[in-house]
Amino acid sequence: MPKEDVVIEWAPFRVRAGVTVEALIAASDQLQADFLARQPGFVSRELLRGPDRQWTDLVFWESRAAVDTAMQKVADSPACGRYFALMEVADHADAGAGVLLLGRVKRYD
Repeated sequence: MPKEDVVIEWAPFRVRAGVTVEALIAASDQLQADFLARQPGFVSRELLRGPDRQWTDLVFWESRAAVDTAMQKVADSPACGRYFALMEVADHADAGAGVLLLGRVKRYD
């Protein structure tokens, strides 16, 4: 992914109490296969785990337009709904809540 103009989506979240790692991974896999992998402009995604039920989705997109188009489809996706239902979030209908979009300035390998 050598392009400098990619958009990086940083989406931190906490899972609800009682959600197992296995349940989250299964929902994440389904989100990937049924939604993200089908979105034009999607490049790649990483699921990151932190302490105390904290997780982050790190998603790479070709452009801001690709992100905006995908965000408009989130509410209609059953896979997104199942994934988001495992999270402690105020508003599942707002796909952009808590998400930070970053533009790459430079990449070091």
